[in-house]
Amino acid sequence: MPVLSLNLALNKYAFHWSYPEILADELGLYAKNEVEVRWRDATPRGAVNKTPMYTDLLKERETDVYHADEWACINRVAKSPGTWIIAKSPPGEGTLNSSFALYVRSDSQVNSPADLGGRPVAIEEGTGAQYSTLNDLEAFLPRGEIKLTQVGEPHRRLLALLDGQVEAASLVGPWSDIGKALGLRMVLQTARKNPTAIVVRRDTDPELLHRYFRATNQAIDLIDESPESYRQSYLWRVEAILEEMSLSVPEETLRKAVAVSRWNRWERYTEDDFVRTYEWMSQTSLAPRGLVSSDKVTNYELDVFS
Repeated sequence: MPVLSLNLALNKYAFHWSYPEILADELGLYAKNEVEVRWRDATPRGAVNKTPMYTDLLKERETDVYHADEWACINRVAKSPGTWIIAKSPPGEGTLNSSFALYVRSDSQVNSPADLGGRPVAIEEGTGAQYSTLNDLEAFLPRGEIKLTQVGEPHRRLLALLDGQVEAASLVGPWSDIGKALGLRMVLQTARKNPTAIVVRRDTDPELLHRYFRATNQAIDLIDESPESYRQSYLWRVEAILEEMSLSVPEETLRKAVAVSRWNRWERYTEDDFVRTYEWMSQTSLAPRGLVSSDKVTNYELDVFS
């Protein structure tokens, strides 16, 4: 069986979203599946809109796959001919994509989501932070009263909140854990039910994807079986970002606070999945009208998840 090359782009500030791939490479799972990984540094220098960033990385073959919130992926494939959605990892208890929450400072006058009307809430455009926050807050506020403020990566949102630049911030994964340890107060836990999804180019070799999903799901199984076994590997990446932020968090506090996020296995993303989510997005002007599910969802004959 010939070795196949896989390009993966890594944003160090969002390493938590790529941690199963990082671990699969560190443990040699890709190599065991005859895949050679070539990592590309995709760390942005400032706050950017992730939609053009990742569509360009895929188009220019700097990466062969990327994952994002399902809402974000639908908008990205709408703007990027030659790509489609192939996989989903559903949210669940303890999973990274179920950890989105809105936080305020301990001295904030905000006591409920309804109090955030007209107040700046830090998000990152073109990502799950934007769509999850909007979807969650619409249960409490008219859309016209929701004030989303582009700040960028979750560590930047955490700093913006601590510095008083915004009233609230959407945090996720290790940054939610750190925020709580620093005394921030949660005012809204996400009600998100839609998955994280994966987008690929239409011309991507199905056999490469088959091997990629097999190795990555093996890493997901290992994380879920024994997350503590990988805490050191996870934490030193968090610590590197904290050092860059000049944010001091006692080591003991950090080690007690930060949990290694679980994942659900990648599985096939279907046209029914697309239709269900796209209907809401198009009706609420969050996505362009006229998209056809069969044109935006993979239909490989090979079962790449077997």
